[in-house]
Amino acid sequence: MTIIHKGTTISLIFASLLALPLLGTPTWAASPTPAKPNPQPPASPACTASDPTTVWTDATKSTAALCGARETAGVTSYRGIPYVAQQPVPPNRWMPSTVASWPPSPAMQAVNVQNQCMQKLPAWNSQPPATGEDCLYLNVWAPSASLNNPAAKLPVMVFIHGGAFVLGSGGSPIYDGTALATNGGVVVTLNYRLGALGFMAAQVLADGTKGAQTVDINGNFGLDDQRNALRWVQANIARFGGDPSQVTLFGESAGAMSTGLHLFASPASAPLFQAAIMESNPIGSLYRPIADTRRQGTNFIHWLCTKTLKLLSCPGNMAWLQGLSADTILAAQADFLNLGIGNGGGPAPAGGALADSLPWAPAIDGSDVVAQPIAGFATGMPQKPFLFGVNADEGAIFAAMIAAGVPGPYLPVEYNKILATAIPDTTARATIAAYKNGAGQKPYVAPAANPPTYFGKDKVTNGTAQTTNLLINDFAFHCANLWTAGQAYGQIAGAKGTTPIYGYLFGQQPIYDLYKTAKGDAVQACSPSNGNVCHANELPYVFSTLNVLVNQPPQADSTLAGAMTATWAGFAKNPLAPAGLTAYTPSGSLTVFNSRAPSATMPVSSLDQAGNCSALWNTLGVYPTAARQTTASSQP
Repeated sequence: MTIIHKGTTISLIFASLLALPLLGTPTWAASPTPAKPNPQPPASPACTASDPTTVWTDATKSTAALCGARETAGVTSYRGIPYVAQQPVPPNRWMPSTVASWPPSPAMQAVNVQNQCMQKLPAWNSQPPATGEDCLYLNVWAPSASLNNPAAKLPVMVFIHGGAFVLGSGGSPIYDGTALATNGGVVVTLNYRLGALGFMAAQVLADGTKGAQTVDINGNFGLDDQRNALRWVQANIARFGGDPSQVTLFGESAGAMSTGLHLFASPASAPLFQAAIMESNPIGSLYRPIADTRRQGTNFIHWLCTKTLKLLSCPGNMAWLQGLSADTILAAQADFLNLGIGNGGGPAPAGGALADSLPWAPAIDGSDVVAQPIAGFATGMPQKPFLFGVNADEGAIFAAMIAAGVPGPYLPVEYNKILATAIPDTTARATIAAYKNGAGQKPYVAPAANPPTYFGKDKVTNGTAQTTNLLINDFAFHCANLWTAGQAYGQIAGAKGTTPIYGYLFGQQPIYDLYKTAKGDAVQACSPSNGNVCHANELPYVFSTLNVLVNQPPQADSTLAGAMTATWAGFAKNPLAPAGLTAYTPSGSLTVFNSRAPSATMPVSSLDQAGNCSALWNTLGVYPTAARQTTASSQP
């Protein structure tokens, strides 16, 4: 989420629904601020051939390649494996990565998580991890008995972390793959370039000499990094017992957005995995055409020169950009993130208002990304099984963040600006304002009646925030996901295919404070006492890492975590007929993950009705309009 201040003006666009470092940060996330020196990751000692966790260079087992650390329950972990041939440090900054060859040279003992990619997190974190441009590493968890045995052919799960494409790391303790691997698979987590370093596009001169050539910086480096990690998996995962033909790609929020791009709209990714899982994907978010991304990159370079460095003239060429420190770029990115594109002097993106406030994200360039994922499978993309799902109260954390960012009361007039930016069509906004639900209430007119008290300082703020919560929850998450699933289902049914889709709702009320404010206090809207099932709450259940957040989790939660971990692993083993999941149809059921629920399923219609999807959001034309936004929407 991006919160933009100009006086008391706030602009929220739903494409940026996971830019959490501004006000709300997951408690497991950790990173230094620019004022602190970046710590260095521990050095990995040399690999010894006698280590029982050794992965060998070939079947002869004559030369060690990689050694790991034995975990519990017969799982071995390998942390900090470089998956690219050259790290994206100058002069390779803003250059495509290529897959690392096997074996690592020299042989390494992969026992330490390495740098996370450049990012900024609040100062309350007292133990920040190492951060740097030297960051393209992945981590592997594998059953020890399967090592050096390609015949094991275990399913493989590759996870992409979330964080609005500006935050996060595959090495976070919450993403420990031990529990998933104990269910009989190989698990991979990864880092990818973030922010301006990962997603800036621009056309610049090579250097400051007369007649210098133009360099085309393509803004999809982070997405390409993810793809190269998948290519590394294809080439090497059999050494860990994994089956390269049985790879499931999964991710949460921005990681789910990435997964959706690889699944629906990225032809080069198609051969690299067989199935996908998307957790809490704000899939209605639009991706900018490459021409608009280039304009935004040009604005950023100008901002970097004139605002961050206060230069009278801007060199702006590739050689100059390569010579800047990563901290300088990160500082400019932080300011530019708060400024937003609409206030930066550049033209509005042709991708629509939803694309405007996520400064750093993949772009539709006609090759890496060919279409908007909300349209379902793009022309020529192979249809693959996928599991999608949402949490019960996705909008709560974002509404709380907006309310906390307002200097005074969060007024309905500010909410109306948000709605106008998200839904530019005045007729559609009039329909939204006039809509009444079954109880005769107008859920999208602020302030809401009888709001909860945990959003803010006063009754008006609480009521306006509650309306914002409902808007984000319904329009950006629940209904957008059901719409996309319906589109994909229609494509599959139209092709008379047998590719199944599965859906879920996560409804377990929290047992931990997941988010902190910039001051380090808990965000009350997502605290256990208030019961909201917020964005990202499902992650420690999927990975069975509740102990990272809670010393002694209640038995009911531990049992639910075990069931979800087994379900995700089961989907990877057999996505055509996974245990515990019912194939999705628009008139069918969703799986419910909630230890307090009386049944394990709910009708799709129940989620549809609760979010006013068919009654309102599907009638406005917003989703099909979004689906048509492509590279043709704007001229370079």
